[in-house]
Amino acid sequence: MALPLTVDPNTLVPPDYALPGYAAARQPLIANGMTDEQAVACLVVAWTAANDQDKVTWQAQLDATAAAAAQRAQELAEAEQQRALEVAQEAEQAQKDEARKHRDKYRPIPMRPTPRADLVLAAPYALKRLEKALYLELYYYTNVGLDAANLAVSGLDDDVMTMQRGEDGIASWVPAVAAKAAKSVVDDQDLTWEQIMEAVPRFITAMESARWDPPRVEMLARFWGALQLHPFKRSRDPLDTRTLIVYQAEQRKRWHQAISTTEGAWDLSALNEEIMLETRDRVYRIDRNRKDDARVRARFPFSVA
Repeated sequence: MALPLTVDPNTLVPPDYALPGYAAARQPLIANGMTDEQAVACLVVAWTAANDQDKVTWQAQLDATAAAAAQRAQELAEAEQQRALEVAQEAEQAQKDEARKHRDKYRPIPMRPTPRADLVLAAPYALKRLEKALYLELYYYTNVGLDAANLAVSGLDDDVMTMQRGEDGIASWVPAVAAKAAKSVVDDQDLTWEQIMEAVPRFITAMESARWDPPRVEMLARFWGALQLHPFKRSRDPLDTRTLIVYQAEQRKRWHQAISTTEGAWDLSALNEEIMLETRDRVYRIDRNRKDDARVRARFPFSVA
């Protein structure tokens, strides 16, 4: 492979072949019958032909160099464009992640008048549970629960984690805000009937706002309606009302637990009278035992249990 030219042949002129230094170059031509002047002219012609070829080669070199430079410039431009696109995509993804992590920060604010003071604003923990269609205590939508959410001023960040032991006895990391909320919550079976009736209409609206499946919301509404219309609710015996409270608490939680099982859940609004009577017997036994214990303590105040 010929070496590339390093000098522009367009800038060169033919040598003076008449000089003594080129005598050796002229000699073969003179030996073939040329005069000295003819030999000089012949050498000039040969040099000019070679120089013309070098000019073609030189121009090809220039063209190749320019093409390579253009190709390199295009590659650099495309690489820069690709990098700019990646940076833009990374920034867009980061913005999406930020918006997903801090949804309230980026939630659009509708241009509407200030709502009434009785606007239902439940605890953020409760809203997150409902968004996931998970079990949630009715407490969060009672007057007491809403007041607690309204007065709570928490310095805890949603990302802060704390260790908490679950119902199964296993310790795990949970959001600190969730652990704090769980400490003050009242279980459904410890609510009064009036508190349940406070919470149910708000709870139904909250489920709809959280985009629960409409048939599921309607079924739960029928469930609470059936409890309100049950004969026990018309009873003068407070333990019958207590039975309805315990039935609501236990069966709604049991229904939620069954959703993820192989058999699935059931129509909760169809009250099971057999379970209702079993619940009533249990409520009566607990009440009788409590009264018996109270009588024993009253009779023997210094006895040790």
